Amino acid sequence: MELSGFSKQFKMLGGGVLLALAYAPMLLDLSGGKEVSVDSGGVFISGNDSVLDGQPIFRAEVTDSLTSGYFGRQDPACFNAENFRANSVAVAKAEKIESEPLRFKNIDTGPYKGGKLIKGTIRSNFYVDAKRLSVPVKVIDKVINSLSSKIDFRRSLRRGDQFEIAFNAKNELIYSKIKTKRKQASVYKFGKEGYFFENGEKVGGHRNGGSFAPPIRGKMRVSSPFGLRIHPVTRRYKRHAGVDLAARHGTPVYAIYDGIVTRASRYAGYGKCVDIKHKNGYASRYAHLSRMVVRTGAKIRKGQLIAYSGSTGVATGPHLHLELARNNVNLNPLGVKMIPEKPQRVSNNAQFGSLKSYFSKLSSSVK
Repeated sequence: MELSGFSKQFKMLGGGVLLALAYAPMLLDLSGGKEVSVDSGGVFISGNDSVLDGQPIFRAEVTDSLTSGYFGRQDPACFNAENFRANSVAVAKAEKIESEPLRFKNIDTGPYKGGKLIKGTIRSNFYVDAKRLSVPVKVIDKVINSLSSKIDFRRSLRRGDQFEIAFNAKNELIYSKIKTKRKQASVYKFGKEGYFFENGEKVGGHRNGGSFAPPIRGKMRVSSPFGLRIHPVTRRYKRHAGVDLAARHGTPVYAIYDGIVTRASRYAGYGKCVDIKHKNGYASRYAHLSRMVVRTGAKIRKGQLIAYSGSTGVATGPHLHLELARNNVNLNPLGVKMIPEKPQRVSNNAQFGSLKSYFSKLSSSVK
């Protein structure tokens, strides 16, 4: 009897030891072999990145490794998660694009001595691709500003399209050409007269007259008139302070006269809106825009590109809402004389033709 009782006690003791040995690794893993404690901020700290009692034990800190993907990495206080993620995606996409051999020509003689002509191919977008080829930023901006009325840099350019950029020793744009599958556009710097398109028209140039210029190119079709109308959204009679002009999304919008931009932002139901103050008490408004290319306080010339049409704000579809007022009284924009202005042209066609031939030969010499 005694032997049998001792045997049972021995079996129970042995079973307990085996059970303890079986759970020992799990108990050791919870603490990672280190003491679990709580710091002054109430954050649990241990030897791994698991979760203890539902609380995270890893406190993320802004370090250079986190911020290395965006321009504000020198100042951890200005870290922005959205910028970081967006830039990381951009960097990842850029890394997948194979490197492009640099095709350029140094200008060793003539009035542009010390300059350079660079040829490139669109692989991601114009700005990124031109900058990758070491084109100065201010030259890239000048190309975009000069040719934006001819080329939609956001939507028209596709992978494989070609561009040429020439700049002088002072990093001033002297020539540029954008070539897509459907069209091409060029701009030239002609001495002190400024920049001209290939057909001899001055970039942004016009002769001031007493009439207003049209806000969009081509034939204008009114989709909603000035005055009382049934509002397309509320379906109630309401006075329409301007006119709606039919325009596809992204149609270039131009200033109808010289002036100063007093608003370039979102404004209530107008969506993205540009207001311009003109002389003699006149003011104009361009609303429901998809994108604005001017800022508040900028001086604007008649016929200058200011925005692109869209459907922001309260709108049933893409169009341009145009308002015109004098001394705070709204006028019918179609009741005033609005005709296209004759653009300024180059003063010497022969010299301009020689300039075009010069850059054509220079471009042909780049392999």
